[in-house]
Amino acid sequence: MEVPDTMLNSNVTPRVAKILDSVTDFTPIERLTLAKLLLDSLLENEDTEENDWINLGLAAFEKEWDNPEDAIYDDWRKLYGVSTR
Repeated sequence: MEVPDTMLNSNVTPRVAKILDSVTDFTPIERLTLAKLLLDSLLENEDTEENDWINLGLAAFEKEWDNPEDAIYDDWRKLYGVSTR
């Protein structure tokens, strides 16, 4: 597999160029497998970042709701006379 000139001119770092050069001996299936693994690694990072953001939000939400000033509302049914049935 020969790396197209347009690829080499599109800000490919020497490190990436070296890797591209080494995959020239890969079969098409091996190249597709490598491409899938690389793409999956990016998508997994996005999932991790999204989960980190969600967890940060939940932590802030819990901190806001779980405090001594709002503890009176923990038993809101009794406070407002709402039946549990």
